[in-house]
Amino acid sequence: MATNQPALRSSSGTVWLISSAVFVVVCLVPLIGIIAVRSAAVPVALIAIVLLVGLLAAQFVVRVRISAPRHRLRWLAACMLAMAVVALISMMVCVSIVWSSVPR
Repeated sequence: MATNQPALRSSSGTVWLISSAVFVVVCLVPLIGIIAVRSAAVPVALIAIVLLVGLLAAQFVVRVRISAPRHRLRWLAACMLAMAVVALISMMVCVSIVWSSVPR
């Protein structure tokens, strides 16, 4: 079962923070590129950056504040899943905005 994994049962949570931080850095590269070229998708990119950094900050709060290990690890996993959803949707919206402005 998917919930019977060591990362969700016995981890300290550090692996979730490190992998999430790397994920956010990788996601920020194209989003900052969108802002740098000042495309029409800048508002979406800015919102995505705020959400991604906010979710990463939420993970650090969860790591410090929640003492029950299983509960903490599930919240860390949920935050990372939310980051992936935000990144995927925002990149699809940014690409569609930029693509729609390309002359045909």
